[in-house]
Amino acid sequence: MKPMELIDGLIEWLTPREFAGDIHAKKRVRMFLISHLFGPIISHPITLYLLASDPNPMPHVLILGISISAFWLFPIALKLFPRKYTTLALISVANLNFALLWGSFNYGGTSSPFLIWLLAVPLLGFFYLGSGLVARVAIFAEMLIGISVFYGAYLSSGGFPVHIPIEEMVTVGMISALSATVYVYLMASYYASVVDSQSELLKEIDRHRDTMRALTYAKDEAERAKDEAERANGAKSEFLAKMSHELRTPLNAVLGYTEILLEDAELDGNGGQIADLQKINSAGKHLLAMVNDILDISKIEAGKMELNVENVDLDALVGEVESTARPLAAKNTNAFAVAREGELGAIRADATKLRQAIFNLLSNASKFTQNGQITLAAKRETREDGDWIHISVMDTGVGISEAQQQALFSNFSQASPAIAAKFGGTGLGLSLSRNLIRLMGGEIAVASEVGKGSTFTISLPVSPALKETGVSEANADEKSRKSGYHGMAAGGAATRMERVLVVDDDHAFLELAERLLQKEGFSAISTDAPESVLQIARTVRPAAIFIDILMPGLNGWDVLATLKSDPVTAAIPVVMVSVLEERQKARELGAIGSVAKPVDSVKMKQALALVADYRANNDKRAA
Repeated sequence: MKPMELIDGLIEWLTPREFAGDIHAKKRVRMFLISHLFGPIISHPITLYLLASDPNPMPHVLILGISISAFWLFPIALKLFPRKYTTLALISVANLNFALLWGSFNYGGTSSPFLIWLLAVPLLGFFYLGSGLVARVAIFAEMLIGISVFYGAYLSSGGFPVHIPIEEMVTVGMISALSATVYVYLMASYYASVVDSQSELLKEIDRHRDTMRALTYAKDEAERAKDEAERANGAKSEFLAKMSHELRTPLNAVLGYTEILLEDAELDGNGGQIADLQKINSAGKHLLAMVNDILDISKIEAGKMELNVENVDLDALVGEVESTARPLAAKNTNAFAVAREGELGAIRADATKLRQAIFNLLSNASKFTQNGQITLAAKRETREDGDWIHISVMDTGVGISEAQQQALFSNFSQASPAIAAKFGGTGLGLSLSRNLIRLMGGEIAVASEVGKGSTFTISLPVSPALKETGVSEANADEKSRKSGYHGMAAGGAATRMERVLVVDDDHAFLELAERLLQKEGFSAISTDAPESVLQIARTVRPAAIFIDILMPGLNGWDVLATLKSDPVTAAIPVVMVSVLEERQKARELGAIGSVAKPVDSVKMKQALALVADYRANNDKRAA
């Protein structure tokens, strides 16, 4: 049997059966076991080096070695007492905190090469216990107590003991850095395996859907195949929606706290940490953009995507798209042209989503065409059922066969594996575009021939029969909401500071916003219940309101409309907060602006400056 199979079998045996039914809890437990089995192995080279290098290693090296070796006892304790998992995890984090601070106190003090391991304490704590409020408070308290004792020991001892001169600790510093690298690599490998398993699940869902489609060729099996395909599609949509939202929530927290750590590192002049934190921040933003694309797909399939329907000037819209698409086409040395048949006039549609669909088609045409011609054509047509708009994107690219066109608009699907390998992409663009157009009462058609190019045509009714859902029709599912933030004010000095109301279903963001606002001299009132915002705003009359856009039940736009329709709250400045860029829409609907997640101190200052300008202008008008 291979070593990895033996290790996996040992971890599976040590995992209590009580966690078998909860996949999220089981992942945390497996991470707990992996870190405790391999942590001492990775760390003991440091202990051995200190034992050999310190002329008088007792008792401090012995105590350090015992503390590190004690981690091997936790998997056994978990096997014997599975119901005490939370307690064991907290004890483990405390033991890790002690080992790091004990080693740092005896070898180097605040210049100790072991202090870098302190970054792993909150990381492991959240891996073990999740991101709940109790876990966050407990982990922070343990770290605060440890650092306080560390500093108290320094003061009472009159300095740090010098068992090994700091200039002779280069070697142990390198061992510590190598051990930390191996440890982070181990944790990252496990996280990668989790992501890979999720990808395999998506592929498995798609294979099941293909099987269901094949059954429709048989008349007797047609109805059963249709039902099963719908169930599979619903399961996939639900899975994508939940996973995208659950990934977005910790990602926003990671990015927010990375910005705080980056700011602290810049103030301290720590160049090494700055570079590492910038890499984490860049990778997190890239992953967040991918998650947002998947979230859009899942919202459409689940029937939860909402439209901001308005009168759209098509001539102006085509001009905007042209200015963006022309340099894109030029990358592959393509000629770009726009053909309008008469005045296009106006149409009732969601301008942002229509622009997104057109740009997706132009982006594909530019990618699959080289040294060719790309044409954007638009015309207005009168039918018996009313006027229609047709917007076509024509190219002279590689073309698509009839067989490949059948699956062209499926999620995560491209025309062929060869095209996917050569040109790349996620296969989400066409599917997302067609669904957005269908939401507006239209359709996307394709005509193509291999080697001669393709034509994609968007057809939209000028006055679609769309149901524009008002705030009163929104369904706020209170049972599914998280508890803990229902109009709670942060800080004991709230009565002496101006108050800002923050609305978000992400508790990590609420906590981050409170910290950022307190740094700027404001008191945060936080709530994760958007249906209670009007009542809170009427009661406390905050200086400003920050509202997240993507929330279950009442979304941010619904809350904004409610506030602006009430005479008492209409004048309160509102700033929209989202991972999406919605600045124009926010201003059109009455907000003074928007700020994109992740929110850092710079963005918070800019948003508060908008609030200050708005209030100053209001005061001038009143005078």
